[in-house]
Amino acid sequence: MEKMQGYEEAEALTGEYETIEPGGYICRIISAKEEKSSTDKKMLVIAFDIDEGEHKDYYKRRFDELKKNSTPDKPAKWPGVYRQMLEGEKAIGFLKGIMTSLEESNPNFKWNWDESKLKDLRFGGLFGREEYENQITGERKFSTKIRFIRTIKSIKEGKFEIPKDKLLEPRGDSFENVFNTTDDGGDGLPF
Repeated sequence: MEKMQGYEEAEALTGEYETIEPGGYICRIISAKEEKSSTDKKMLVIAFDIDEGEHKDYYKRRFDELKKNSTPDKPAKWPGVYRQMLEGEKAIGFLKGIMTSLEESNPNFKWNWDESKLKDLRFGGLFGREEYENQITGERKFSTKIRFIRTIKSIKEGKFEIPKDKLLEPRGDSFENVFNTTDDGGDGLPF
């Protein structure tokens, strides 16, 4: 094999990366804004990072890694994001729960319907595992993602339950068991 140009200077990419476990973490809001979902519904989008402990700045490190492979037409996106729908039957209650947790965790903060004022606020993040399917191999794996915003006090005191794993729908052949293959004199159709 001929030596590749730039080999000595290249960063070794091993596929290993830092992971976080499900549980409670103290977080800080990087930015917040109202956006539209893919179904054209209003939602509050909060970009955040872990602010204390061994995983402090976890999403900043992941973002820096993502930037290495980004291009002008495919820029890196901040990986630490929490989305709260602002439309729907329970949306107002969930939003109030978030704002109450932020007010209790940040004594000088009072929600005034200006999402730009959320920047730099701290909160307790409750993280759980979510199953996903690898786009290349089709293998099912888990990633740890924020599931709920809580008070800092509840996280520091351990007053939370780790959420159950959020699983994908079971795989199955959509045509499985559609046709009757027994020889019962029928036409083989199930209807």
